[in-house]
Amino acid sequence: MTPKQKPTGRRSRKTYWHLYSLQTLNPEKFIKVVDKILRQEFHLIK
Repeated sequence: MTPKQKPTGRRSRKTYWHLYSLQTLNPEKFIKVVDKILRQEFHLIK
């Protein structure tokens, strides 16, 4: 039996965004996320 892996504490990058979650972001983060959505690096869930 293999030993269990310890969590590294690193979170995966969020690539799917919902409209409501965008409303809670501060302006700087909002601009970065929308820019990546327009470049199709992130996906928008309607």
